[in-house]
Amino acid sequence: MPAITAGFFRKVGRNFIDYWRTIGNDYRIVAKETFEACVKKPAKAGIYATGISGLVYAYVTNPSEASMLDELCELRQTMTTLPASIHNKESDAELAERSILLSQDRLHYYNLWFFSLLVRSEHDSSVKIYESQDKNLKDWIWNEFFKNIYDVGFQGRWYRLSQKFKDYDINQDELAHLPD
Repeated sequence: MPAITAGFFRKVGRNFIDYWRTIGNDYRIVAKETFEACVKKPAKAGIYATGISGLVYAYVTNPSEASMLDELCELRQTMTTLPASIHNKESDAELAERSILLSQDRLHYYNLWFFSLLVRSEHDSSVKIYESQDKNLKDWIWNEFFKNIYDVGFQGRWYRLSQKFKDYDINQDELAHLPD
């Protein structure tokens, strides 16, 4: 019995090693041919490398839901350090609306690898009223989805949030009353 087992493991071990040698050889050939193609057409290789590098950078810097919540907390804390008289009304409204949507579970995060979307919904997903369930009352799903896109996250930042908090410490109403 031990001779049979030893022969079985020897054969399985050889097959396992041969399999990985074949895989390694295939990758070596692909790498060699890719390098030769890059030498033949450097412009094409540069364009491909730039595109792939851009996608990798977008993937690595794609903001997560946790980073959005962290940024929202930081902005809320920044706003509390300022006197209410100099708050920008748009920034206050954006902060309040996001907080309400998050507390009502109506703001949904979608990670699309290279960018992220925040989509607002009319109702919480747990709400089972007629209006939220009947498909005849709803718009076509893609129209409803694109109409309710709330924010786009790309390269480490949320664009609507950044736009609304650009001048968060400048009250436009207060500036309008200043003499020329």
